[in-house]
Amino acid sequence: MTDKETSAPLPGVNVIVLHTDYGASTNSLGQYTIDHLPIGTYNIRFEMMGYESIEKLNITVLPDRYSPMDAVLPPTVLSSDEDVIVETTAFQKARGAVVSDRNMDYTEIMRDPGGAYDVQRVMQALPSVVSGTDQLNEIIVRGGELGENLFLLDEIEIPNPNHFGNQGTGGGPICMLHPTFVSEIDFYAGAFPARYGGKASSVMDIHLREGNREQMHLNLDMSMAGLGLFAEGPLADGNISYMAGFHKSYVDLLLPSMGLTSIPKYYSFQGKAVWYLNERSKLIWNGIYGNDKIFIDQEDSNEGDELVDARSQEYATGFTYKTLFDENRYATVTLSNVENSWDIDVDKVISSEIKRPFLFQDDTENTWTLKSRYFQRINSQHDFMIGAEVNSIRFDHNGWADADTVFRHAYYYDGDPSPHYFTVANPWETRPDSFVREAVVHITDELQLDADITTWKYAVHGQYKWKPLLRLRLTAGLRFAVFDYNGNTMLAPRTGLTYSINSRTSFNLGYGQHYQEPAYHLFTANLARNRDLRSYKTTQYVAGLEHLFADDMKGSIEVYYKSYSSLPVKRHWIERDSLNTYDGELLSRGEGDVRGLELFLQKKLSRDFNFTLSYSHYVTRRKDFRREQTTWYPNDYDYRDILTFIGGYRVRMLEQVEWYQHVKTKGWWKAVAWIISPGDELEVSLRWRFTRGRPYTKQTYDPLLRRWYTRWSTVQNGARLPDYHRLDFMILRRWFFKESSLAAYIDIMNIYRRQNIWEYFYHQDGSTEVIYQFSLMPMGGFVFEF
Repeated sequence: MTDKETSAPLPGVNVIVLHTDYGASTNSLGQYTIDHLPIGTYNIRFEMMGYESIEKLNITVLPDRYSPMDAVLPPTVLSSDEDVIVETTAFQKARGAVVSDRNMDYTEIMRDPGGAYDVQRVMQALPSVVSGTDQLNEIIVRGGELGENLFLLDEIEIPNPNHFGNQGTGGGPICMLHPTFVSEIDFYAGAFPARYGGKASSVMDIHLREGNREQMHLNLDMSMAGLGLFAEGPLADGNISYMAGFHKSYVDLLLPSMGLTSIPKYYSFQGKAVWYLNERSKLIWNGIYGNDKIFIDQEDSNEGDELVDARSQEYATGFTYKTLFDENRYATVTLSNVENSWDIDVDKVISSEIKRPFLFQDDTENTWTLKSRYFQRINSQHDFMIGAEVNSIRFDHNGWADADTVFRHAYYYDGDPSPHYFTVANPWETRPDSFVREAVVHITDELQLDADITTWKYAVHGQYKWKPLLRLRLTAGLRFAVFDYNGNTMLAPRTGLTYSINSRTSFNLGYGQHYQEPAYHLFTANLARNRDLRSYKTTQYVAGLEHLFADDMKGSIEVYYKSYSSLPVKRHWIERDSLNTYDGELLSRGEGDVRGLELFLQKKLSRDFNFTLSYSHYVTRRKDFRREQTTWYPNDYDYRDILTFIGGYRVRMLEQVEWYQHVKTKGWWKAVAWIISPGDELEVSLRWRFTRGRPYTKQTYDPLLRRWYTRWSTVQNGARLPDYHRLDFMILRRWFFKESSLAAYIDIMNIYRRQNIWEYFYHQDGSTEVIYQFSLMPMGGFVFEF
């Protein structure tokens, strides 16, 4: 048991197993033990004078098995004024947050319908958090852009923790992070603390638990991420704890000869080890590695089709030394190395028997990071944190693309030597199969890229917190960073205010400036001109009200404004010549803003049922520089209205259902229980999500050139897809055995087969095709702990 601000151990904390007679008190090291708890799941309360009382929900207990459960308690100020006494709650504030934060633990990831046991998909239940498509788990927050979320794994920054992730993004179809490792997740949707930098919109700070220091445990699991094995336990007489997990795709094992055009293959490894040097210091190692490959082929390939062979791998590893000087001071030092690489080969189909290399990409991005933080609590009213970091960054980009030619096409009538040209009104009015290349209109030169660049980034930050009154807390932070490659300097102030109206209600204000460097592949898209790209900036204002309706139910309302400046914009988006790409040149001219309102109400699963209701309305837009009089257009993720409802009901069959208690002892029942048993605990849940249609830009077909383009007169994102909605349904069953447990689930996405459109695909012959998102998609999985 530790202090949330200083990480100091807390002796004398009362540990109460709710609705039972069991309990304990922590010793001088903040440790406790509760013996002989009956089998089942429990809620545990942690209480101590001078600290907020916290409840941990749905802790699984098995006989003859040691189940570690730790908690961090936020300090509070004692007072005789009853109005400001802090209530017991199952909700925790993210560390250092003032506004726009959420805290989530492993049990909530496990039971999320439609979440596919994926830590990023679970976050999409929060207001204003969306993904561009069902197929990806990208976190896009408050009308932002791809790749604007910062991922931290126990102090280590990870660019993209997903299989098949693209450069400059933070999502993919499958997350590599093993949920069993997760203790809790702090999510910041805006105006986040000064210790976080490098991203413009949000932060997902994932805190991993420590391995079991008493016993070795194993888990087997199956989910969308693949088949997995997890192990944890002690080493060196408990002076070291470890966790290790491995996942591998199984579709390629089950369906190797189904004739599919593409079968993804991937595997991942994750590990953590903690060396307890003494009572006040520890050395922590974390590592994660993923390997992906996919080959997209088509048996009936036509001329112009592309065959794609894509391989990628990513890893992150690092050591953190953490020491507690006394009950008011601690420091951390982290050294880490992160690398992502992509290797892609594309062939163009010339004929049924001839294929020609069209392009290849061989990119590697590697970052070494050394950073340190120091925290000191001066007294109950004042504390501060300072830190610094240095990054050595290398991006090695190599690529080649074949020259491309745009032809003018015509067709000929039999016996007529003169050419006839297609018309926009009816391009295929006569013999569309008889076109010929009549003239060359435009040639794009062959592209060759060989860029091996090493650069540096430096940052310092500080944050001060002051509690001048019992009801009032003020924070002020400042972050200064330098990106050596383009010489950009960034000064980012952050401030916040929290006023406790009473013991259950608080009013919050937040302000922050946040900078983000352009993705590295944008710099090398044009080495001569893009080096001067500036880091773009968001300025965020947030005001909100939070209310605790009960220990397990909380609601909030927030309004926010976020402005963008210096966004990288492709030059050919603001020029009239639609055939000229200007060799990938970008300009730091983009501007935009977002205005929004968010409502959030959550009841956690403390006993039998839980629900989450979130709604957001926002407008996000960008400036259109193609016009003489600059106008605004909707941004790509301007969904306007987002509504999500999640509800679940649990029946504790072992406690609440008499017939189940009787039949469970029968021998015949044990033989068929794995098929028909409702489980020792049965949970049924659903998720329904609705969004307005995503905007898109209508394309115009030029039959003479046989190509699609955006007309100068066309309004950017002036059209919208149909509204999106989807219902997911989940049945989760748990069985408890003497030294093991089994959780099995059936998760059905889009149960009423809603045909949600992903995008329109434009074919070279002038036709279009609708690409849909997930239709009815049943999935199953399990977690077997032993």
